[in-house]
Amino acid sequence: MSAPTASIPTVPFREMLRLRRQADRVAMLLDVPRRHGPIARLRIWGGLIHAHVVTDPGLAHAVLVEHADAFMKGLGLSYFMRPLLGNGLLSNEGDPHRKQRRMMAPAFMPKRLADYATTIAERSEAAQRAMPDGARVDASAAMMRLTLEIVGATLFGAEVGAEADEVHAALTAAMDQLGRTLRAVVPIPPTWPTPGNRRGRAAVARLDKIVYGLIEARRRSPVERNDFLSMLLAARDEEGGRMDDRQVRDEAMTIFLAGHETTANALAWTFYLLAKNPAARDRLEAELDAHLGGRTPALADLAKLPYALTVFKEAMRLYPPAFVVARRALRDVEVGGHLVRKGELVIVNIIGMHRSPALFPDPERFDPTRFAAEAERAIPKNAFLPFGAGPRVCIGNHFALMEGHLALATLAQRVRLDQPPGAPDVEMDPVVTLRPRGGVPLVVRRRPVEAPAP
Repeated sequence: MSAPTASIPTVPFREMLRLRRQADRVAMLLDVPRRHGPIARLRIWGGLIHAHVVTDPGLAHAVLVEHADAFMKGLGLSYFMRPLLGNGLLSNEGDPHRKQRRMMAPAFMPKRLADYATTIAERSEAAQRAMPDGARVDASAAMMRLTLEIVGATLFGAEVGAEADEVHAALTAAMDQLGRTLRAVVPIPPTWPTPGNRRGRAAVARLDKIVYGLIEARRRSPVERNDFLSMLLAARDEEGGRMDDRQVRDEAMTIFLAGHETTANALAWTFYLLAKNPAARDRLEAELDAHLGGRTPALADLAKLPYALTVFKEAMRLYPPAFVVARRALRDVEVGGHLVRKGELVIVNIIGMHRSPALFPDPERFDPTRFAAEAERAIPKNAFLPFGAGPRVCIGNHFALMEGHLALATLAQRVRLDQPPGAPDVEMDPVVTLRPRGGVPLVVRRRPVEAPAP
């Protein structure tokens, strides 16, 4: 290995203290590149772990793509989230990860996405009908319920509406415990019987009951289904082997988290931004009215609703659900002239790049036109990473974009969500995903859209 060509500045301890205060974590991630440049060194967990924060598309490419085989997932996913995710795609490594990804890939092929689109639109229509004019709603809770129902119906062929609140509460409890662990000066292993860990295990047990119930019901059912769970149960590897119930559970739990939590957050932030930017909302509504005229959108309509997609992407730029990605070096590796030693962490600062003035002019401004066709092509490669990059890019990225695009078009055609008078700005809550702290309180205004003439 050639000698590294550049030294790495170290973030002072007084700045590091902000990592322990949840409310300050995002502010610190935005400050680090401004004060210390595109790569900076952190000493976390009482100096036990050395980490490098990279806020640069080229360095992100080196870690996630060019030298992907030199890194594994960070300790948050590979160890501390293992009680929740098991050996699912998010936490698995090496050959087992590649094997599982190949087995699961058919569930996310374009043909399958077309099968899911009708259900997404139907559930979104049901969600907007449940919003009476003048009602106050928490957009975060509403989107969590909607995306959970979509995941249940499209990926598991099941009705989970009655259990939506329990699933959401259990996921929140499990992730809150993980957040407390990762912010600790010295994190406590999840196997230790602390009160917090016991609460976390109880939350996982509640989720297990639901997921294993879905698996058991599907194995007993003689009815053939065309959903994600059926494909998991039928999938075979190169040797003809199938997944056991535990592996199916791990992949199902991963989809519950990734397919429900992240898209719900993205949609909640989208409606918050539209409420604060009436000109953008007017343009979105004009596009929907002109093309749909009151008709429920279908997959084929999305190509004719380009502004709706730019709105969703711009919301994910400002509020990326996965706001950082962590990797741990498996060997000494040089990243952009900087030496990362075996065992050290690299934190890809996604939100830092998304709000970098060098990459996105006037980065705090909500401007969906950044993602219009020509403008999006001008964005530097790997500057926009809502789904990661490289061999571990989110396997459900196309599903998530379609789901967000279709749900936004369906909801925004029928309801306008306004901020209550005097409502404060919603703060970011960086737990595992980037949630809105305290929810997104909005007021429903029905939009009377006439159906097109027959």
